[in-house]
Amino acid sequence: MSHLRFDPSASPAISAIVRSAVIVATLAFFAGAMMNAALGQRDIAVVLALAAPLGVSAWGFVRAGHNEAALGLLCCVLVTVITLILVLNPLGVHDMAVTAYAGVVCFSAMLFSRRAFVALAGLTLFAATAAFLYDLGGYSRSVVAAYSSWPQYLDFLLIVVAFGFLGRTVAEKLYGSLGEAHVAAGSDVVTGLVNRAGFIIAAAQRLRAAQDCGECGTLVLADLDGFRRMNIVSGLEAADGVLQEGADRLSKECSGDLVARIGDDEYAVLRMGMHESHAAEFARVVHKALTFEVRGVSVRNAAGYARFPRDGNTIESLVMTAESGVASAQDRESDRVAGPADRI
Repeated sequence: MSHLRFDPSASPAISAIVRSAVIVATLAFFAGAMMNAALGQRDIAVVLALAAPLGVSAWGFVRAGHNEAALGLLCCVLVTVITLILVLNPLGVHDMAVTAYAGVVCFSAMLFSRRAFVALAGLTLFAATAAFLYDLGGYSRSVVAAYSSWPQYLDFLLIVVAFGFLGRTVAEKLYGSLGEAHVAAGSDVVTGLVNRAGFIIAAAQRLRAAQDCGECGTLVLADLDGFRRMNIVSGLEAADGVLQEGADRLSKECSGDLVARIGDDEYAVLRMGMHESHAAEFARVVHKALTFEVRGVSVRNAAGYARFPRDGNTIESLVMTAESGVASAQDRESDRVAGPADRI
């Protein structure tokens, strides 16, 4: 059985934040380049002007849906620009370092995955340390280098670590609660499988990934026979037991696949990375798994299947095609598995 996984970087809210960050940072690079050129700080203006196209390139990652890659590129550009400006700035490495570096660390702490945050924080500390050493060694353009000292660096570390820790704590708690809510909203209470809403979202993600790498797949829908009558005759508890038994059987038989209960008496199984020539065979495996005896009740089903991308490129089109296969299989007395070809 495949459970839902909450990916914060793929959420619409994060996408909107990333788009705004890329736009604001790129405009800031342009504005900073123009302002410093007007003030005679041409070296800093050149640095900002060179950073602007990299900010624009991050927009390409955003449009492709790779939010974390866009943020990673943007933050790396910011860290590099901040370091170069501090070295070139006549004011040296002082409060500006604390504000700029701490801002990048805090921003990444709240939006990055844990691994990406650790990598970005390490890069930021390395760049900041290099800037401080450069300044303390008298190699920067600072006119106040004589006032620089190691306690300032220790203050910087303390503030940045505090910003990073608080930002990451907030992110972990927030994303954890959002993840629990996401999974709860996409799970079926009776069987523990993914429900219809969660299935549509998770299946769409798998299909998009399959399109990128040219994989095929198969969707199988199976509808239990006479489930409503079973509900009335045997009772709700017994009917729930049938659903749970069916879910357990499918989970064992289709381990690694996306298994869901998408209706009162209907299951769905999506398997990716399988050639379309094996679709009918896989549908029979699902059909057999849902043919069993439990609590004195004989459970039978009708199954239909659809092949990706042959029968549809979206999960909605695949579900419609597989549903028609289920309807065709329900009209049969035997061999109650049908696919798209059976409708011709």
